[in-house]
Amino acid sequence: MKKITLILTAILLTGAMSGQIAYDKKLHIGAGTVVGVWGTFAGNSLELTPEQSALFGIGSVVVAGVGKELWDVSYRLWGYNDRFDVKDIGATLIGGVIGVGLSYVGLKIYYKHNPRVFTASVNGKMTMGIKMEIWQN
Repeated sequence: MKKITLILTAILLTGAMSGQIAYDKKLHIGAGTVVGVWGTFAGNSLELTPEQSALFGIGSVVVAGVGKELWDVSYRLWGYNDRFDVKDIGATLIGGVIGVGLSYVGLKIYYKHNPRVFTASVNGKMTMGIKMEIWQN
């Protein structure tokens, strides 16, 4: 019962605070979440450990956030009045932490229940296998 109360309170507070966050920052949070998930699973596809994949995801979010703000500053060359906003980078990082955190937990659960199986054959007749988690760097 305590968990349900905690979850409902978190949902209500999130809804109440949603009106306090500027629309632009919500977009940055959403983009950071997407880039964080993408970066974490991209790291996983490179056969990194879940921890290394999470760092790869955070790195992707940092590059995306700073790159977007540098893109905004480049508009000044064309006469637009856009500025470098550190709060936008912070909002992107908040979203990235959410996305990376969720995908990291997913990777840990997946690898806990699906260890890799390595097999070896002896003289082509007998095959033996072993389940173990081995990470290649």
